[in-house]
Amino acid sequence: MIIQAGARNWSDFFYYLENGASEIYCALNGIPGHCYRGKDFETPSEILKAAKSAHEKGVRLYMVANEVQAGLFDITVSTVREMVKNGIDGVIIRDLSILEALKRKKIKTEFILSSLALCFNKETLKFYSDMGISRIAIPEQLLPSEARNIVKNNLGISTEIFLSAREYCVVLNGFCYLSDFTGKCICRDPFKSGHRNRFLPRPDSKEHFSRLYDFYSMGVNTLKIGRHPHGHYARLLFQEAKAILKLLESGIDKKNFIEKSLEIDSKIGLILNKGVKRK
Repeated sequence: MIIQAGARNWSDFFYYLENGASEIYCALNGIPGHCYRGKDFETPSEILKAAKSAHEKGVRLYMVANEVQAGLFDITVSTVREMVKNGIDGVIIRDLSILEALKRKKIKTEFILSSLALCFNKETLKFYSDMGISRIAIPEQLLPSEARNIVKNNLGISTEIFLSAREYCVVLNGFCYLSDFTGKCICRDPFKSGHRNRFLPRPDSKEHFSRLYDFYSMGVNTLKIGRHPHGHYARLLFQEAKAILKLLESGIDKKNFIEKSLEIDSKIGLILNKGVKRK
């Protein structure tokens, strides 16, 4: 299993490049990428410069084109084509119309299906495989037992999962309307029910690490760290991912893996509580 890290800026990019990421992905301002807080790379030339620096270190670089709006369709397609032609290693895509347009224009690169596409079964995976997808980010809501047919596919499609203990989206990511329109996620906040506060159900950290162990054992190829507007937060997640991956690669049994991962998670949590908190 390798680590793929999402970079929002040059500082993030060089941190991941120098600290062991096998792959880095980033977005370009003006091309919809779903993560709307914070800034992304400003120009195509910046991303191509990042790709060159990454390749010099043996690291692959991907660009996000997760979703599209009508007015940005043509510029998204032309920008992806130009980025592929000039050196990026692939594109992360959610929108079917963009994928169809790139296929029609015979653009050859590695297409990674975003978790936002919500591919929940092998039939849907076969459909996207026919559209040219070579990798899929498994939706966070799928249990390992539910994702087995996706991970164990015979289509040559590799798989990746998010380090979900802190990045888990309790609703169907990409179709969430629980927003106060300020960019703040409110799904973790209490909802009033009479005189009581109630919360949306979500798996705890122990359950997350149990799932991660099963996904690793099943053969998932990539552990993914999402882009975040606060570099401090994202870098701590990256360090957590490295420590947890080291545990997995040690051959540790599931019970001890969960215990040691919870210890790591707790230490990271203490640092985060003193610094940047997820909104």
